[in-house]
Amino acid sequence: DIRIGSVYHGFKCEDIQKVPEFNLIAYRLVHEKTRTEYLHINRPDSNNVFSINFRTTPFDSTGLPHILEHTVLCGSKKFPVRDPFFKMLNRSISNFMNALTGPDFTFYPFSTINEVDFRNLQAIYMDAVFHPNLSHLDFLQEGWRLEHKNLDDKKSDYSIKGVVYNEMKGVFADNSAIFSQVFLNTILPDHTYRYVSGGHPLQIPNLTHKDLVNFHHKYYHPSNAKMYSYGNFSLIKSLAFVDDYISKFDPVDASYSVIPTQQRWSSPRSHHVTCRFDTMGAPFEKQNQIAIGFLMTDITNIYETFLLQFITELMIVGPNSFFYKRMIEPNISGGYNSTTGFESQLKDTMFVIGLQNIAKEDFNKFDRIYKETIDEVIAKGFDDNHIQSVLHRIELNIKHQSTKFGLNLLFGLVPLWNHNGNIMMSLQMNNLVKKLKENLKDPTYLQRRIEHYFKNNNHKLTLAMTPDMDYEKKLTEAEHQLLLSKVNILSEEDKNRIFEENKHLEELQKAKENLDVLPCLKLNDIPREVERPNIKLMEISKIPFSICKAATNGITYFRAILNASHLNHNQTMLLPLFNSMLTKFGTQKHDFRSFDQLVNMKTSGLAVSTHLSENINDFNKYELGLLLSSFCLDDNSKDMMTLWSELFDGPLFKDDARLTMLLENYLSNLAVGISQSGHLYAIMCANGLLQESSALKDALSGLQHIDFMKKFVANNKPGEIFSIFKEMASKLLNKNRMRCSLNLGYIHDEHVYDHVKCFIDNAKTTENKIVSHVWNESKVSSEPLVKCRHNILNIPVNFCAKAISASPYTDPDYPKLQVLAKFLTSKYLHPIVREQNGAYGSGVKVTADGIINFYSYRDPNSRKTLDVFDQTEEWLASNVNLLDDQVLFEAKLGVLQTIDAPVAEGLKGYDLFTHGVTNEIFSKHRSSILRVTKDDLMDVAVKYFSLGNRQSTKCVLGPKSELKQHEDEIWVVMEQEGNF
Repeated sequence: DIRIGSVYHGFKCEDIQKVPEFNLIAYRLVHEKTRTEYLHINRPDSNNVFSINFRTTPFDSTGLPHILEHTVLCGSKKFPVRDPFFKMLNRSISNFMNALTGPDFTFYPFSTINEVDFRNLQAIYMDAVFHPNLSHLDFLQEGWRLEHKNLDDKKSDYSIKGVVYNEMKGVFADNSAIFSQVFLNTILPDHTYRYVSGGHPLQIPNLTHKDLVNFHHKYYHPSNAKMYSYGNFSLIKSLAFVDDYISKFDPVDASYSVIPTQQRWSSPRSHHVTCRFDTMGAPFEKQNQIAIGFLMTDITNIYETFLLQFITELMIVGPNSFFYKRMIEPNISGGYNSTTGFESQLKDTMFVIGLQNIAKEDFNKFDRIYKETIDEVIAKGFDDNHIQSVLHRIELNIKHQSTKFGLNLLFGLVPLWNHNGNIMMSLQMNNLVKKLKENLKDPTYLQRRIEHYFKNNNHKLTLAMTPDMDYEKKLTEAEHQLLLSKVNILSEEDKNRIFEENKHLEELQKAKENLDVLPCLKLNDIPREVERPNIKLMEISKIPFSICKAATNGITYFRAILNASHLNHNQTMLLPLFNSMLTKFGTQKHDFRSFDQLVNMKTSGLAVSTHLSENINDFNKYELGLLLSSFCLDDNSKDMMTLWSELFDGPLFKDDARLTMLLENYLSNLAVGISQSGHLYAIMCANGLLQESSALKDALSGLQHIDFMKKFVANNKPGEIFSIFKEMASKLLNKNRMRCSLNLGYIHDEHVYDHVKCFIDNAKTTENKIVSHVWNESKVSSEPLVKCRHNILNIPVNFCAKAISASPYTDPDYPKLQVLAKFLTSKYLHPIVREQNGAYGSGVKVTADGIINFYSYRDPNSRKTLDVFDQTEEWLASNVNLLDDQVLFEAKLGVLQTIDAPVAEGLKGYDLFTHGVTNEIFSKHRSSILRVTKDDLMDVAVKYFSLGNRQSTKCVLGPKSELKQHEDEIWVVMEQEGNF
């Protein structure tokens, strides 16, 4: 019972707003002493969130706020252990725990469904940010350090190490990251945005520990902080806890961190930057990017920001948008680049439109098309149906609820709140939509706003990026010169100090700590059972259905799996491409523009993806198919099913020019972001060397798929590809090969069943019987032909993976291996691969394929890491004393984090529908996790990790290097060439 004007534990309530569209009440409070702002979102949601947010404005590119974010989580006054953040990962059932650095903010969010856990993490986070140790050795580990290549030899060469240093080398291995970072730095050059907040690798070694401590003292003050909580836990308890921390601080004037509005330019500017040649991408002459961007409005202008997001959707998204028609369809590029869109996270918002894989000679054409398109928009305006389809998407997304609603709300509010915007107003989405609809009654309203922002706007930047074959060579030389500049000024005293510091750091990393000071959940804090959905299995017109009644907030969710076991090999390899193209050519009744518009006016979109799931009882069997999914407002369920019916009646596979353009975009997008998720590609590759179903996954979504698609597109004409698509559609869009699921509200369901029945009754079939579930046999090679593969990419860091054949989900060993994987991640890999050897991340997991995966992420040491993977059994044997009851319980908590995580109403029953995990099977699996013993872990370790007991494979993605081979390893080296 909180009232405006009343004070609760030092916090005065300033405002209360009900937001019925999100079923929440927002409370805005201010701490009377320190002026700390606090926002609480009260909502009947068990997935509670807490976050501490600071405005952080660096004035160099040393990565100060980023390295500070890492270092504050390395121990604090109340919790003086090394890295309490990572150690809490296994002492909690939090489903999200992180820290994030943006261009002008740093924030520390977590979410959990358990209130004891919530209070534990609140204590860790508050102490970390306000009373961190910030030790010099932690700075050396997380930031940067000079280190001898041989720690025991003072005369050995130096190298630069550090977790953030290596992380940022990995970040800038991605050309898209280089482009977006330079764009930001160039279009906002007068203040903090001109610098790289995450840190540039060539600048990070200029940061000192003293800089770090001073930055913390200045920016991590309650007067510069904003705090957020969400969910159904007590606000009063949170306020009391926060007040106990911050009331000890004296208030300061936090205006020092305020970011001024960028002074607008009097004339447009242009800039050019180079990047590395991407060996997985297009040919050299096409690997260029160009973008035009404008500064728009201040982020605190909430309606105008909302309007500009709406206009951006209208102009760039989908085949009915002006820029799609004028820029994408002429096929002068590989489609929009990653900077395209409306950027609303900065003090000055901006609009950017860019193209990837465009020839340099088309740069001028790009600029001309932009100007002509804006003139056309201003002259003609927008089709009313197109406007209505974008409005519908907004209104549908308001009602669609995710399990991370509280986190998503936080991520959306932080940038605005960071600049003291009216967050209470920004929550009132219905009011914003209402105001927009009112303004749209003026037929020229949008054109006038577009003319103002997109034409008569001199703060315009054109950025071009081209590849340089010597980029890596120049970067390596720059890194070498940086290292020399640091080493050449060292006195003998400095050298001795560095040698001793690194020895001390190594000792500290290996030392055993007393972790009893850290809070941890107890067994009685964990529910014996978790709520599971009640799924009704039934048939509609003889087709199997899973029905889940849930609080879907007026939305109907439909899914279907179409069995694809009867496709030939070539068709199977083309499934991802077929899925991508299926909805993009229209139907017998509507061309592709009309069909797209209807889809967006009535549904969330018709999504088609590849379904490949392993049998939970036998990993030698798997199911291959198409997964269809869509959702809509309950009143639109008839229209949604009618649209699926149209597609089943026959997609309109014709229009050679459109196919050529879509293929170019498809290939371009495949190569984007590999260096940001290289560990996933390495895992797929290693698994694929081990068993057939995993090899198929690699072929359909790994590096092999990129190679296959390049060759396929080069060797097949549009007419030939359309013929294949038509045959695939005839085989796949077949109701007797289908099973379906519905998630819908507790009432008004009968009409949904009628609409689904109509869809099924009208759907074609070429089968005489229902074959909705077929298992393919997967072979596991007794001796893989290739055991180790090195995929050479033009990037400066490695991604390593090892795969070991294990057991399926229902096997008694599976939960034991899951617990063992968590133990090995926290006690073995993290201390060695990350802390000592400098990789950004590492871990062990057991996949649904029945495979144990070891992996590392942005790793400077491929051979060292692979050896760590191989020495697991040896390490376990000599460190068995680490596995006490507490550590065993923590490993179990690490597993429960994932399986106990809340599930969105629209996703309930998904594991049953896709993998056959019944409530009984799930409960048995969960109980088995809680019953795992220390002896169980040692037994499965011997069974699966002993050399010779199981087949294993390895994969490394990374730069060309000599991987020292062991006797039992045969490495196959794969080099990529840009050739599409």
